[in-house]
Amino acid sequence: MSAQKLYCKLCQSALTGPLQLRDDVHEFQRLQAQDDSLEIPIWEALIVEILPAPSGRAAEKQIWFSPGSLVDDVVTDHNSYGCCGYDGRENTRCKLGHIIGGRIDECAHQPRFEPNPQMTYWAGAHFSETSGDGG
Repeated sequence: MSAQKLYCKLCQSALTGPLQLRDDVHEFQRLQAQDDSLEIPIWEALIVEILPAPSGRAAEKQIWFSPGSLVDDVVTDHNSYGCCGYDGRENTRCKLGHIIGGRIDECAHQPRFEPNPQMTYWAGAHFSETSGDGG
């Protein structure tokens, strides 16, 4: 595992505290809305392989983490609220208002945050930032 932080590409704002990125790859069936086997603890991040893969292409891999790992000044738009949680449609912004990804914690979906790779980047956390409680 390695400690990584997520940042906004446009303004370099930190979007998470240090997250422990696990090395193993977890399969996620996109056609199944709820997959309780993919529980993501706060302060950890998982590499997820999205299945089924589009015809003739390799399966897509993404890094997902718990919405509870986002820093306090990240804002989720209320217009993407379902019956009991956020539904994930590019609904989360950095402190300067740039759309950075989708927060999903609606009852019909596996709770997670899916960063937009065109708007965010991962970088190693410094040792002093990883000591303590993760935040």
